[in-house]
Amino acid sequence: MFWDMIDDFVYITLFFAIAILLKKYIPGLKRFIIPNSILAGFVGLILGPNVLGLIPLDADGLGTIIYHLMAIGFIALSLRSVKKSKNVNALNAGIIIVSTYLFQGVLGLAMSFGFNIFDKQIFPGMGLLFPLGFGQGPGQAFSIGTQWEKLGLLNGGGAGLAIAASGFAWATIGGIIILNILIVNKKKKHEQIQVVPKKEMMVKDYEFSDMDGLTIQFVIIGVIYFVVFLIIQGLKLLLSDMGDLGATLATTLEGFHFVIGALVALLFRKVYDKLFDLGIAEENYLNDFLLHRVSGLVFDFMVAASIAAVMFSEISGIVFYIVLTSLIIGMGTYGFIYFIVKKTIKSHEIENRIGFFGMLTGTISTGMSLLREVDPTLKSGTAENLIYGSGMSLFLGAPLLAILTFPALALKSGDSMLNVYALFSLFGYGIFLWVLWLVNNRKRNK
Repeated sequence: MFWDMIDDFVYITLFFAIAILLKKYIPGLKRFIIPNSILAGFVGLILGPNVLGLIPLDADGLGTIIYHLMAIGFIALSLRSVKKSKNVNALNAGIIIVSTYLFQGVLGLAMSFGFNIFDKQIFPGMGLLFPLGFGQGPGQAFSIGTQWEKLGLLNGGGAGLAIAASGFAWATIGGIIILNILIVNKKKKHEQIQVVPKKEMMVKDYEFSDMDGLTIQFVIIGVIYFVVFLIIQGLKLLLSDMGDLGATLATTLEGFHFVIGALVALLFRKVYDKLFDLGIAEENYLNDFLLHRVSGLVFDFMVAASIAAVMFSEISGIVFYIVLTSLIIGMGTYGFIYFIVKKTIKSHEIENRIGFFGMLTGTISTGMSLLREVDPTLKSGTAENLIYGSGMSLFLGAPLLAILTFPALALKSGDSMLNVYALFSLFGYGIFLWVLWLVNNRKRNK
């Protein structure tokens, strides 16, 4: 019983140990910037049930770990006292995120409509699983796919996982290749990316009069996470009477638990700092160094677990559709992000480009993992762009939740025109975001 509770944790630490040894003793790996967390994840993927079957990984257990570590990591990151840079703009970051969802959704629907002409097994609305699998990760894609499966979509949950797996391939393998190419090109131009060399340093022992410093960081994080739980349960209760739309909204809110956690943490930090300035709080227990260590730890474990947890057992029948569509959407996503980041963010372009690409093909955790290879101290403002942008996308992306109901209604009613309405809705909302982007940038440039 004891080992059942911690075996997944032990396996992940084993994958990290193997990854560290591989990078140390295989010369080829040293030449590439491969985050240990990503390499550890692929070690788990190979040793687990998918390939060699040497380690009995529990996908459900890993999924639970991923879900909670994501919230813990972003609560810790948001509790830091970050001086907002002029490079950080929540609205622009949110527009980048949501417009990429729209772009992926349009491409996904277009490909699905095309495949449906020749293979009726491909449901046209399945294209909307791509922005979920690429932009939000396996949990969200699986949840929505499973809902659609209950309404008649063959193997909807498996399709969601397969699409998310292809997104991870882009975020990890594609992201690593792009990352190394960008760094080589920068060196040729004699420009330096902020790659900080490792160095020995003395670390202050952060302890307070009544409690260990690291302990109190976890206490604060735990209290905030409990507040997040109460918020989500309250919202789910309010949405319970809204039928299919309410169920979709509730599922999506659970997938955005880390965003809610980040927002609550930001509010907590502002209130706590104010109380400390007024002398009401006698000691400032929040410590940026320890919070950074907590976030780094959980992000590393989360990325490794996310990759190791992907299962390939339910892809049969739609392999060619998923592979080809993922190939086109992956290349298109990088091109779209390259364009919109270049037009929107004037400095630290590479950091933002690689961070957004990693996030919008995998999860925020993979984006953070790639970002930390070029911005290990998270000083470029990109991490804040990802966090604040994700918070803003919760509001900007609200209409997309309604659009997600079109395929569900199409499955339930048999009216395929509802999928066409979904495509037109994506175009219409894209135009609105484009106007909002123009107005926001015009104000910033004044």
